Amino acid sequence: MFAEFLTMYDIHRWLRYVTWIGIACLAAFFLFADGGLPPWSWLLLIRACQLFPALWATDRMSAAMPLGNAFLWSVLWGVLWYVLMRGCLALFQHHKQRSLQLSQQMAATWLPSPQLSLATSSPQVTTDTLSMTVPRLRLPQRTPTPPLPTRRDPDDLAEIPTRPTHEPRPTTPLVAASLDNPRVQPLRIGVGWHTGLTRSAAPNEDSVVVVFQGTYTFQSQLLPFSLCVVADGMGGHENGQLASQIAMQTMSHTVLQNIIMGREFSDEFFMDMLVGGVNWANLAIYHRGQADGVDMGTTLTAALIINMRAYIVNVGDSRTYLFRDSAGLIQITRDHSLVASLVAFGEITPDEIYTHPDRSKIYRSLGQGDELHVDSFMIDLQAHDRLVLCSDGLWEMVRDPAIERIVRSGDNPHALCERLVQTALRGGGADNISIVIAHLP
Repeated sequence: MFAEFLTMYDIHRWLRYVTWIGIACLAAFFLFADGGLPPWSWLLLIRACQLFPALWATDRMSAAMPLGNAFLWSVLWGVLWYVLMRGCLALFQHHKQRSLQLSQQMAATWLPSPQLSLATSSPQVTTDTLSMTVPRLRLPQRTPTPPLPTRRDPDDLAEIPTRPTHEPRPTTPLVAASLDNPRVQPLRIGVGWHTGLTRSAAPNEDSVVVVFQGTYTFQSQLLPFSLCVVADGMGGHENGQLASQIAMQTMSHTVLQNIIMGREFSDEFFMDMLVGGVNWANLAIYHRGQADGVDMGTTLTAALIINMRAYIVNVGDSRTYLFRDSAGLIQITRDHSLVASLVAFGEITPDEIYTHPDRSKIYRSLGQGDELHVDSFMIDLQAHDRLVLCSDGLWEMVRDPAIERIVRSGDNPHALCERLVQTALRGGGADNISIVIAHLP
């Protein structure tokens, strides 16, 4: 009960004012009703103790009754004062803990930069280990400088592959998207990341990457873009860490190079590039697992935001939501899990997802084979929309209505992520928690 109150206390400012005004009024009432300081009940108990020997000598019953009444009144008022002071202390500790966690998270996971920033939260894995497994894109190579400088035709540059060679890109005609609004307005992005309560002694297997606010020029116009990725590693602590780390790095590597070096601007190109990044990551994780003789994998959801359009992919049960004031919270991605399939076939209700014994079983993830089917979605965004990317450590502990209430309660993405993390911890904190909220201007 008190945990639910703290959640609402964090969300609503008016509730904080009402709570402290109520505490002050209650303290004033206690002082008035108990005779001020020192309390009347304590004075009565002291006086009864002083008269007790004389009364006991004359009549034992008459001596016990005043002392018993005074004792009961003092205990009653003592309990009331204890409950009031205990509540005040709990609120003070909650404020102190929340301020400390907010400052630590700001220092650890928030790396602002005027144009292009990369904020990552991931396990400590050495770069040398990853450099041998992440597939490198075949970038155009410079030819030796000739004796006399000559201009080179840009069309002679080799294309950067967006997908592994066994899955060629589509060759259907592409229609360029509109660039009617060239204004570059930065997104506001918040990140939440926590190991959870059950796994607090082990490293966080989730990895998060946020690239914001990227901007590059295309056909003499400014093109803003942002990339958000959440990956939930599987296969034991060490293998899960490495799998999610590889997925994060490969997605960033593929998407950023193709955007900056590419010569296309179309829905098909961006979606192909994003799906291709997942395929590259799948191959890297699979081959690393084969080389090490271990079973490793990761779920992944990613959103690439170009102007006012979002390109979203997912594999596994990490989710991407869209929050819009008029429509509320909408789950964009589909879970590739056993319980989601049971719901689709009508064998269990949606509420049973959270309690089913097989809720942790998923049937699709990165790193399980050479071939991978990736779900992809494209949505048009509106001003003040919010994209919420998260691992199952959030949505299994916090139901969708509660997520919607928290996301609707404010416009500071970082504060909203912190509230979601704290709510997931109060709900049990059974898994690693990763959250990214992107708030459109």
